[in-house]
Amino acid sequence: MEETERVVPLRRADDGGDGQRPVSGFMFRGQAMSIPIARPRGGLLARRVARPTWAALSATMLDVATSVTGIGLAAFLLFHMALLSSVLWGATTMDALGSFLERYYLLHSMAPLLILLILAHVVLVTRKAPITFRQQWVLVRQLRQMGHLDTWTWAFQVVSGAALMVFASIHLWVSLTDLPIEAAKSGDRVSTYLWFDIPFVLFVVGHACIGLYRIAIKWGLLSRRGAYGALAALTAAALALEFAIISTFYSLGGGA
Repeated sequence: MEETERVVPLRRADDGGDGQRPVSGFMFRGQAMSIPIARPRGGLLARRVARPTWAALSATMLDVATSVTGIGLAAFLLFHMALLSSVLWGATTMDALGSFLERYYLLHSMAPLLILLILAHVVLVTRKAPITFRQQWVLVRQLRQMGHLDTWTWAFQVVSGAALMVFASIHLWVSLTDLPIEAAKSGDRVSTYLWFDIPFVLFVVGHACIGLYRIAIKWGLLSRRGAYGALAALTAAALALEFAIISTFYSLGGGA
């Protein structure tokens, strides 16, 4: 690792007489904290600033890729909700939209891209997921001791992500092997497998909304207080729309 020495002027410190002040700044993941060299009170502070290593830059690039794939999946979820919400205007509207997608093979072309996006996201997030029993126990202990919202949202992401690998695989298989998309067929599936659809909706909406919240916090797109409000509003709106769609499908399928 190459290092350069940089002299940074500091104002006089009132810190108990040792003349030292803490040095703060952006640190890449994997970069060691540099050790400050104290000078007399009111003087200059020289410190060695380590340039980011390739490993640190690679970790940052992987974090960016994780966020990008997450945003891509959230965009697909928005498209999926828009497609299904057409049933709220009647079964004929949804059938016409499904026929359009089938006529131009849009679903067939999108499916491989979606699967690749899901696999890429899973591989990227697994880097930080608590895989071993020891890591899982540390997470449980932190939940008990801290009870912080961000700790709980991370725990939910881990649990919901594992569940969605099962739910999404089943949903994709059933949907892609029963084309074209029609309101009557969707209604029959929902009325028969309502026990599957409700937890699936809760997991996918919660995972997507919390994921966007964590991305906004991570990259400084929103303040923490503003992100809390956006998370609550987005989750409530998405769940309201999803359950309106499920209710309509359930009625079309002959449910009570």
